[in-house]
Amino acid sequence: MSQRPAGTSTPGIVLVDDLPERVPDAIFLLVSAEENGHGGGVDVWTTARGERAVLTFSTIQALVGACGAGQPWVPVSRDELTRLCDELRVSVVGLDVAPPEGHRYPEPEVSELPDLEPREPAERQLLYVASRPMRSRTDLVQLELQPDKRGRLMVLAYTSEEALVAGCGPYQPWVAIPANLIGEAAQRSEADGVLFNPVLAEQSRHTSSVRSWRDDVMGEKCD
Repeated sequence: MSQRPAGTSTPGIVLVDDLPERVPDAIFLLVSAEENGHGGGVDVWTTARGERAVLTFSTIQALVGACGAGQPWVPVSRDELTRLCDELRVSVVGLDVAPPEGHRYPEPEVSELPDLEPREPAERQLLYVASRPMRSRTDLVQLELQPDKRGRLMVLAYTSEEALVAGCGPYQPWVAIPANLIGEAAQRSEADGVLFNPVLAEQSRHTSSVRSWRDDVMGEKCD
């Protein structure tokens, strides 16, 4: 009998003992919303068989498709998930399984949401992410965070350069990153989550271009 490769992602209900073989190294765990300034905890369900369960997703796209863009989540490693399950006395984990209540949180205030079906494999699909201006070629890229209506700081990710311009205006700096790395990028930026194709209010947009090292390089080429 052949063994399943470690970390193979197959949707379904996974026993905690099988996490190393069934769950990717990095996943997204559903949590509850903050209330009265207090952070939300890990959501725990009880199955029909009386087992305690948590729900996880292998990609942001799968999470938003199953739970809606308003669902709070946190990125965790497989080892962190195993420890949490032990602490919370959880015996099974749902992987890419929708919660029984469906979409439980209101959608963010955006004009439209993207088609969540990737047009190409996730490892090649790019997202265009709002960033801070880079004034020097030695600057580190910093993602620009914007608060949602609940005050959470969010990464702004767009499915095309045209969608970014439509949502943020023509002066918004951006970086393109692989879609499967958006969760890691949000975690490194200490964001509370990701909004896909949001439309910013006029007062939140950049109103003029910022001279950057790219402008200097282009000027040198023209001389």
